[in-house]
Amino acid sequence: MFGTRRLFALTALLLAAANAQGHSGGLNSEGCHNNRKTGEYHCHRNPAPERDAGTVKLSRSGICHGPNSPWYAQTQHFVAYRSIEECLAAGGRLPKG
Repeated sequence: MFGTRRLFALTALLLAAANAQGHSGGLNSEGCHNNRKTGEYHCHRNPAPERDAGTVKLSRSGICHGPNSPWYAQTQHFVAYRSIEECLAAGGRLPKG
């Protein structure tokens, strides 16, 4: 019923699909997540481009992250401000520590 070529193609397709799985989901809208074993934050797709290298980011949790903040690069959902002072005046707060 199946020719040798079709059987080979079907087998190759099934093997490729099985190997492409990687690890289970948990990705945010940017294609990133925290690795539970190492605690590392990483992306499987290119993250969204930065709006401006000098932008202060007001995160969803209300924290103002300047470009020197250790969490600046991983803060993907934010409202942009031109300065920390502007972010604080909008109701944001500085990171603890």
